[in-house]
Amino acid sequence: MHAPPFGAVTHAVGHDLSFEATLELIKRIGFSSILLLTQRDGAPVKTDGTCESAFPDVLSSDPANVLKAVRNAGLEIAAVHFAGEIDLSSDEAADRFAEALEQYARRTIELECHCLTHAVPSCGEPRRPTESKADEIARLAGCMNTIADRFAEHELKVAVDIHHTSWVEGLSDCRLLLDSMPNRNAGILLNIGHLTTAESYGWLLIDEYPDRIPVVGWKDHSLAKDRPRAMWSVELGKGDSPFALYIDRFKRHAAERVHLINCEHVPDEERVDALSRSLQYLRALWESVG
Repeated sequence: MHAPPFGAVTHAVGHDLSFEATLELIKRIGFSSILLLTQRDGAPVKTDGTCESAFPDVLSSDPANVLKAVRNAGLEIAAVHFAGEIDLSSDEAADRFAEALEQYARRTIELECHCLTHAVPSCGEPRRPTESKADEIARLAGCMNTIADRFAEHELKVAVDIHHTSWVEGLSDCRLLLDSMPNRNAGILLNIGHLTTAESYGWLLIDEYPDRIPVVGWKDHSLAKDRPRAMWSVELGKGDSPFALYIDRFKRHAAERVHLINCEHVPDEERVDALSRSLQYLRALWESVG
């Protein structure tokens, strides 16, 4: 099984570029697709495919303009990332999130994309017991399952980006979330770096839920005692993420998935080289496993 095509998260090349410069740089590095990060108070993409921000407001943009800009750069939109408030503190707050997520789901379909990702709020501490987060996880599951149901005819995949200190962080959190969502199109963005920081055996989720992982986030996090902060994202191959274990599972459980690379804490002036090396590293490692 050869390496899949790899995409990049649009902020991987920096936060201060224009939209068109971001796309051009991602393509030049060698990626084939993007996770499109957006913002609600950003500028729209213009008719000529330009936008002064790397993170356009896709809700106010003509979908045709966004699509043309991405395609003219030689890329595809592999997934769209939700922008907006996510509050799981009450049923009413979760309902508001579901309404906002539905807006993004409709725009994702209009962008001829079938994968919508979103973040999950922080619970304020790492490794909080799953039992103490059950209400928030249940609310999140309800929102995600509702959207997956509403857009079932489009086969829209809805995936939450699991994170360090969030309501969904480790294995037991993921298991509870997935077991609470009957719709198979609701799943997780398997963020390998954050699972490394959580010191969780994330590859087990591939064995247990092979059809519930539509998006994979290839990030390498360092566990060095002298790292600047608890969550520290480095160039792939320079940290402590056991990528070979994940690749082995993905080869055992082949499926259509979006694969994305990111290196968050690499200095801006080193990002292009670090991403290029990360892409080559992951391609070579994929071919060598198994």
